[in-house]
Amino acid sequence: MKPIIIFLTLTGLSQFLFVGCTLPLVHKNPTLEIPPPQYWESNATSLESNLSESGWARTLGGAPLEKVIEQAWVNNPDLLVLSERLIAKGEQATILGAQLLPTARAEVTGSRSKRNLIGFNLPNGSTSFTSNSFTSGLNISWELDLWGKLADNRDSALRAFEADSLEYKGSRLSLAGQTAKAWYDLIEGTQQLGLARKSAQSFIQNQTFVEERYEKGLANGLDKNLAQAIAATAQAQSLALAGQLESDTRRLNFLLGKYPSNTLDQNLSEEIGEFPDPQIAIPTPSQTLTQRPDLLAAEKKALSAGLDLQVARKNFFPSLALTGGPGSRSDEFENLLDQNFQTWGINGSLTQPIFNGGRLRAAQRQAKAIQAAAWGQYRSTALRAFAEVENLLAAEIRLAEQEKLIELAAQSSEQAAKLSWERYQRGVEAIFNALENQRRAFDARSRAFTIRKQRLHNRIDLYLALGLSPLGEKS
Repeated sequence: MKPIIIFLTLTGLSQFLFVGCTLPLVHKNPTLEIPPPQYWESNATSLESNLSESGWARTLGGAPLEKVIEQAWVNNPDLLVLSERLIAKGEQATILGAQLLPTARAEVTGSRSKRNLIGFNLPNGSTSFTSNSFTSGLNISWELDLWGKLADNRDSALRAFEADSLEYKGSRLSLAGQTAKAWYDLIEGTQQLGLARKSAQSFIQNQTFVEERYEKGLANGLDKNLAQAIAATAQAQSLALAGQLESDTRRLNFLLGKYPSNTLDQNLSEEIGEFPDPQIAIPTPSQTLTQRPDLLAAEKKALSAGLDLQVARKNFFPSLALTGGPGSRSDEFENLLDQNFQTWGINGSLTQPIFNGGRLRAAQRQAKAIQAAAWGQYRSTALRAFAEVENLLAAEIRLAEQEKLIELAAQSSEQAAKLSWERYQRGVEAIFNALENQRRAFDARSRAFTIRKQRLHNRIDLYLALGLSPLGEKS
């Protein structure tokens, strides 16, 4: 037996020395191969930097937008599903943490057996006898966490749960962004429909005017047909925009966890207003690293993977488990509570992996690769975040300039259309030019509504890319 004992001892010692000298540093701070700059490359100095601590929804759209985001967070069905899944994952971390504690269970057993006697008779002439056996006890088992493996398992699960929690927060922010965009889609849709109906009414009036002139012989058939065609086109456009507005309304109702009706409830419909002209705060690139939920989640996943690697290496260590506990044993059930029949026992078990077909080595290599991939994913996520912010900042400035130019074009087109129609009425302008100038004026105003919505959508995406909360402390 001595050679076997010596072999096991040396094997365990060698594994301990091998693994103990190579444990990874899993609690290191994340590092980027390309460090972030001190400031964003895009010129954001033209943007204001006084975003309210109450969150971007207040600055962007005021109380009505805050209300719809809060409703979405409470009632959105997809977010509710994610919430329940997060709770389940949290319980998994609790389960793994319980491995550090002893387990105990109470047991009561009973048995009845019969034995046949060969070549021997009992005094009563029977050739067999029966016996009873009853036991009760408290069975306690405990694996001692000698090397911290169980604690690493627990901490890994905790880091994974923290990553899931951050991803859930990211889902909340994404839902807030979708809801805000849907809100402004409704505002733009309402404005576009109003403009289209105004345009249609104007062209119908023009058609009537031209038809009256035609009846008096002051206009030809070409003028009449052109006026009819443009009026009909404008009415068709109004119908198309009305359908789009209904679709946008259904989308917002769905995001709010309501039946996808084509109408809003009275309170919300009364709060649909005009586009705001909000201000914006610009955190630095390093601040963004500490604010974006996806970046923080990627960091937690990398730390969890590092702990899993430590567990994989500690699986080479011997493990020590203790079992036992107090109890009682008797042939009579009523004697189980009698102190004279009490028993107790304790057992210790020390196990050392020796041969497992390379499974532990493969698990270690697998865990190492997963950790490397996790840190690589963190770096990739960070670079993607920086690219998103840079692009959105550049777009913010570009869209602001576009909006100014398109607004100027809309005002000029409206003035030109007015003058052109007056010239037609005086007989010095062709009907085609007058109607075309009116159409261009309405198109220019429509583009002004669209560019403002695009700018607001870009602003929302920028808030999300910076990791900013819509409701501040309430988030």
